[in-house]
Amino acid sequence: MTELHSHVLDPARNRNGEDPLVPFLLGARHAPVSISVRDVLRLDAHRLQILLVAQKQWAAENLPFSLTEITESFRSGLERLGLSPGHFDPPGHRAGPASAETTTSDFADTSTMASPTGKEAEQ
Repeated sequence: MTELHSHVLDPARNRNGEDPLVPFLLGARHAPVSISVRDVLRLDAHRLQILLVAQKQWAAENLPFSLTEITESFRSGLERLGLSPGHFDPPGHRAGPASAETTTSDFADTSTMASPTGKEAEQ
């Protein structure tokens, strides 16, 4: 099995240069990834876009991609930018203050998945 690549996001993105997240992701291509967001004070649209593209790329390659230690401020940022606060949670996990750490390895949206009968899943 390929080694897990881990990274801790800085509290804020450096606006004068490249976010360290980009070279980390480039170096971790084709390998499982875990990113801690525990220190993120404010999620901005640019960083979210990087995370969403990476999430999609890792899913397309069927590789684990997880965000860990998701804080309420990170969840608030997701919501402020138009996503569900639990967007990066694993399926079946409910976002909330009771969970200090969350991860995601499967990005399927069950509300649009086809059931074995060919009909869309109902919620």
